[in-house]
Amino acid sequence: MLPLSRRIGLFGNFGTGNFGNEGSLESMLLFLRQARPDAELTCICVNPEKVQRDYQIPALPISWPGHRLLRKFTNWFHAVAAMRKFDVLLVPGTGILNDYCAPPFGLPYGLFRWCLAARLCGAKVLFMNVGAGPVHHPVSRWFIKSATRLAQYRSYRNNFSKEFVKSLGLDTSNDPVYPDIAFTLPLPVAPARTPAEVSRLTVGVGVMVYHGWFGHRRIDNRIYEAHLIKVKEIVLWLLDSDRRVRLLMGDEMDQQAVEDLQKVVAAERPSLPEGMLLAERAHSCHDVMRQMADTDIVISARFHHLVFGLKLGKPVISIGYAEYHTNLMAEMGLAAFCQHSDQMKIELVRSQFEELVLKRSHYETVISNALASCRRRLAQQEHMLMSQFLEEAPSRIEEEVAN
Repeated sequence: MLPLSRRIGLFGNFGTGNFGNEGSLESMLLFLRQARPDAELTCICVNPEKVQRDYQIPALPISWPGHRLLRKFTNWFHAVAAMRKFDVLLVPGTGILNDYCAPPFGLPYGLFRWCLAARLCGAKVLFMNVGAGPVHHPVSRWFIKSATRLAQYRSYRNNFSKEFVKSLGLDTSNDPVYPDIAFTLPLPVAPARTPAEVSRLTVGVGVMVYHGWFGHRRIDNRIYEAHLIKVKEIVLWLLDSDRRVRLLMGDEMDQQAVEDLQKVVAAERPSLPEGMLLAERAHSCHDVMRQMADTDIVISARFHHLVFGLKLGKPVISIGYAEYHTNLMAEMGLAAFCQHSDQMKIELVRSQFEELVLKRSHYETVISNALASCRRRLAQQEHMLMSQFLEEAPSRIEEEVAN
């Protein structure tokens, strides 16, 4: 049997094709494999077959298949039986403590079930750099509050998340805030750019299938269509201003939105020169970052598009759908470049963009300084994780903290 705290279950909404979530899982796997190569890692996720294939680790489903009524009992049995084999249940990153497109008896209930099973079996429960809030449904709030109360350690990816958990009635005074763990992903190799490509500004525009916060209850496509029209107006303005545009996915389902946007742009600009509007299918966070490396500025509604762009040192504009987007931008020195998706004003996006272009070198320096702080803080948390929960810290982490 492996020594204490080396049998680790990683819980999350993984295997669904969301590149931000997958980036969070991969970041934690890279850390654990380097810091604890002898650890036994298992992922507890939505699509275990995909996770096993992509990351070469064992994986279990959050909920077992079967009759709906029987699952209410068998899911508890399976969770307890599985947690008897683990020392730690670790929740790595993602915005898991909210109800974005999640009904109460979906992920919020699954999270509570596994956290309680872990504690019943004597396993530690750790929440690492998670995003929290908002949560609108009272049942979801109870599940999320109860799950986080069971943890021996909680850290958040921003102050908004910490304050939200505090608003649930939990004592968060000793809970630290660290940057999103996706900031630790390896950088892609920057693509070679021709002189003509360098001379013309390239803008990455995130395109998503956005149906609002309660997208899981959608009846029609009005929210999606309204959002797509606004993104189209941004893209047309950029193209008409002689800027090259690269469309970016954040989830495998976003391919549909990319295709829809290409169609409407082609209809309105039938004589658009070749190479001005680029759209390549992405299959991973690494594909997205490679495409972003070919841009100068990024505009997106997806949280992890902002993280990836900032990680690459790119000035970004957030047209996101939650307060935690704004929180991230403020922490990175870009508080003036935010809007909410549902109230987005095209004229404001234009003025924000022109401000970034005018003072681009200044904001690149601001981002670079913020990234250096991110790296130091994340290394400190790795050191803490090893020393307090996973036994002695390896020398590579101590050296990084010292530097």
